Formats: sequence, structure tokens, C-alpha cells
Amino acid sequence: MTDLYLKNDERESGSSAGHSKNTKAVQDTIALLQKYLAAEIAGRDLYVEQAKTLKDPILVQALKSFASTESGHIINIREKITELGGTPNTLNSIREAQKGVSEASHQVSAPLDMLRIDLKIEENAINDYTAGLEVIEDPGVRALIENNLAEEIHHSLYLSKRINEILETTKARIGAIKGIEKPGGKEASEIFNASVEVGHARLKRSWLEMSMSGLIAGMNVTFGIIASSYVAGATAPLVGANISKIFGAMFFPIGFMFLMIGKSELFTENFLVPVTAVIAKKGRILELFKLWSLTLIGNMAGIFIFALVIAGSLNQIVPSFVINHIHGVANNYMDRTPYVMILSAIFAGWLITLMTWLLIASSGTLARIFIIWVVGFMIYLNSFSHIVVASSEILIAINTGSHISYISWLYSYVPLTIVGNMIGGLFFVTILQYLQILHSAPAVPDEHFFASSSELDMMGGGNGRAKYDAMENVENIEDKI
Repeated sequence: MTDLYLKNDERESGSSAGHSKNTKAVQDTIALLQKYLAAEIAGRDLYVEQAKTLKDPILVQALKSFASTESGHIINIREKITELGGTPNTLNSIREAQKGVSEASHQVSAPLDMLRIDLKIEENAINDYTAGLEVIEDPGVRALIENNLAEEIHHSLYLSKRINEILETTKARIGAIKGIEKPGGKEASEIFNASVEVGHARLKRSWLEMSMSGLIAGMNVTFGIIASSYVAGATAPLVGANISKIFGAMFFPIGFMFLMIGKSELFTENFLVPVTAVIAKKGRILELFKLWSLTLIGNMAGIFIFALVIAGSLNQIVPSFVINHIHGVANNYMDRTPYVMILSAIFAGWLITLMTWLLIASSGTLARIFIIWVVGFMIYLNSFSHIVVASSEILIAINTGSHISYISWLYSYVPLTIVGNMIGGLFFVTILQYLQILHSAPAVPDEHFFASSSELDMMGGGNGRAKYDAMENVENIEDKI
């Protein structure tokens, strides 16, 4: 009997020790939950106050969604403390204990500083919840912590993203103000986006503006032909045809400079900027065909007018050796086989469209002038068939006594050259550049971008828009706790 009583006493003693141990674990869990509760209330209050002061509607929406999520955490933690037999600390006592820190945080008004404070809060919450998972064994409490932890990670990711966006946008603005290019110059996606904006503006012009732009460009570019032909024709007897062509090529870009700086445009320039606008769905294909047609007609009318003026002033303003040189160049264009015509035109269209791309990418007048000069030099030196430039020389030749006819120019030269120019510009520059940036990282969005439902989900850790809608009355959440 004595042994039996002793065994019973031992059982009761062991049971009492186990109960004490369990009670200690519960108390430790409740204490940890009280800490989480205080942190969630501080975070929720901060988000609510920040949402009242910020002017960015997307950030306001995000912070209200965060506050809604934290309110859910507060409710769940309070319920779990009560379930474990504890009494949740009151809101007033928690706020009183946090008063100094909270007031300092609420006084921050700059969006970037706010987001950095918020990110620090979320990182602390992640660390606290992660540490709690290592010591808490209760399945219900662990489930609560894991849920809260996942949502705090979503918040942290979003905040990091917005901080980086603000920093990148600020850097870009500073660079624009100071005229500073970031290392390596613009990215291909940035050039493409700038091209889209320019192309959109071009497509929205009136038919008269498009036509006049093409007409002026056709006349202006011909000045480069006269200058280069004068130099090449004058130096040919002295240094030979090959060297004189190099001299002439040095002056040919004058016409390109006139039209580029004067903002008139060649038909071939429109193989990039308006096409990118159509690709980006900021323009319609019919608008593109309208622009192509009117600029081409304008270019042809401009060079035809110039050719008539030259013919009318033969040997009076323009020396005969200049006209003789133009005749030789025009005959060279017309004597080519169809294959050579197209191939030569491909290189011309490629170079002109590449020049447009490089001009958008570059900054500074000197850099742009150099780009224009190099491209013009290459086209003239290699006698590449540019539909406007070459046609200008051919029309001058036709109107000054050459054996070339309008029919042969119009039917054998014009179609093949246009096709070649389009292949060179559209495929070798526009399409290839678009493929380069097709899967590149998106450009930094403007501060007024609109959040998608998926982004709201990330902000709220799932069902983000619903949490945002529920957050409209988050200021009154304390009445419900």
C-alpha cells in the first residue's frame, strides 16, 4: 500500500511539473503575441496617418491596403491571446508606451523617407515572426504567424519596389536637368519609348503639315547634292574621280543637316518613329500609310521644284561642271541591275533609319551633327540608292538634257528603290531593335502609374482590391476590436 501511495504521489508530482511547464510555455507565447500586437498596432496607425498626408493616389491606396491587412493581424492576434487565456493589452496602453517613437515617425512627410520607415517596420516584423516560428510549437499560433509573415513579406517587396522606382525616377530627372547621361547612354528600351512619343505626335498632324514637311525636306536636302557635286566636280580634274568623290562626300551631309535641324522630314525617316508608335498601339496603320504617302509625295514635289529651278538657271547660277557631275551620278544609278538597285537601296534605308535611332539616343548638338555627317558621308561615298536623294540627282539630270527619261525613272528605278529603302529601314533597324527590347525589363514607371489588380494583391498579400475597399473605413477599426 505504501508503495502504491508513493507511486501515486510520484505521478501527481510529475503531472504538476508538466502542467507548470505547459503553463510557462503558454505564458511565453502570450507575451510574444502581445509584442506582435503592439508592433501591428504601431504599423497600422502609421499607415493610416501616412495615407492622410500623401498626395500620390497609388501610394495612398497601397498604404490603406497595408493598414487593412495589419488590422486583420491585430484582430487575429487578440483572438489568439484570448483563446490562450490571456488578456490583450489595450490600445491606449500600447499607444502610450509607443508615443515617443510614433510621434517621430508620423512627423516624416517626404514620400521616400516614409517608405524607408515602412520598409524597416516590415523587415522588423519579418524578423520577429521568423524568430517566433523557431520557439513556438502551438500549431494554431504557428499558423497565425506564418500567415502574417507571408503578408509582411509581400508588403516588404512592394515597398522595396516603390523605393527603387522613386530613386531611379529621381536620377533620371537629375540627369535631364543637368544634361548628364547615365553611364553607357540610354538603354534601347528608353530610345524605343522616346521614339514612340515622337511617332505618336507625327501621326496626329494634319495632312497639310505632313505634306509641307515633306516638300521642305525635298528641297532642303538637294542643297547637299549641289554642294557635294560642286566640290567633286571641281576637284576631279586635279585629284581624279575617286579622291574627288571623298571630297564631295564631306559636303553632302549639308542637306541632311538643313532638314534635321529645320524639323522637316524625308520619307525614309518615317520607317522608325511612327512605326514604333503603331507597334505600341499609339497610332493606327492607316495613319502610318497616310504619313508615308504624304511625305513621299512632298519629297518628290520638293526635288522636282528644285530640279526645275536648276534647269532654269543652267550656266547662270550653277556651273556646267556641276551639272555634268550630276549627270554622271544619275547615269550610275539608272545603269544598275534590279538586284543592285534593291541591295543599294537597302543600305541607304538602313543608314537613314539608323541615323534617326542614333539621333534619339544622343544628346547635345555636336553629337547629333556628327551622326548626321557620318551617315550622309557613308551614303554619298558608296552611292547608296536613297529614293529622295538619288531621285533628286536623276530629276536634275532629266531636266538638264540627260538621255534619262521620266518613264524609265518612274517605272524601273522608283519602285525598286522604295522597296529596298523600306526593307533596310523597317527590318534592319526598327524590327530588330524592337525584338531587342521585347523582353527587356520595363522602364521605370511614372509616379502616376496605375496599379493593377495583381499589384494590389501583392500589396495586400492576396485579394488586395477587396482589402483596399474594406480599408475605406479603417480609421474606425478600433471600435470593432
